[in-house]
Amino acid sequence: MTLPAVWLLHLDDIPHSSPEARALEILLSSDERARRERYRGEDARYQFLLSRALLRRVLGSISGERPEALVFQPNESGKPLLANVPELRFSLSHSGQWIALAVSCEADIGVDIEQPLRPRNFLRIANHYFHPDEQELLASSPPELLPVHFYRLWTMKEAFFKGRGTGISEGLSRINLSGFHLGQGIALADDLPGAADPWQFHYAMLPLPDTSHLHLAVAGTDVGISEICQEHIRRGLPE
Repeated sequence: MTLPAVWLLHLDDIPHSSPEARALEILLSSDERARRERYRGEDARYQFLLSRALLRRVLGSISGERPEALVFQPNESGKPLLANVPELRFSLSHSGQWIALAVSCEADIGVDIEQPLRPRNFLRIANHYFHPDEQELLASSPPELLPVHFYRLWTMKEAFFKGRGTGISEGLSRINLSGFHLGQGIALADDLPGAADPWQFHYAMLPLPDTSHLHLAVAGTDVGISEICQEHIRRGLPE
């Protein structure tokens, strides 16, 4: 299996209360079962089940370990690692009815997806959180392209900070992606730890049956991320 790679799963891919869904229960650890019960809504609990099942099935398939036997532990920043095979790196994201998983080997990785479900004030959000160059880019975008440009920046930023294992609290404006779509690369704040690391990015806008789009971004230090293509994006749970 070629890594890095991405897996996508829609909640309807495995019908709720189906025999296949019930069979996934055995994959969860006791801690995961307790975490799932803390979610209030049934949909949220089901999404958690599918997320963990996807993670365990994929990592089990890659590592050759039994999915239910995988053990996860946090690193220094709290990002979970696979204790059985620590060289495998992974990241989960969910939005709406979709779940995404990205996996790399011996290099940090982060993934983010966004399924737009309601209108947003893109410029107000950007003016509050983004780098000034990105704010200028969005302000000059044609109205029909503004959502695309916004979600490209947003998902890439989220993926970047998830790959770092720090979260967006480090400051979304500390990475400047305004030149990415022009092939000019990225710019990181000088005081951002790891600013000299060889960060790579992949962004895709995937069409959905309802004529909307799913925005997907992957970021990390794996040089293969910039070469991700459709063949590296898989749909569904592996056996």
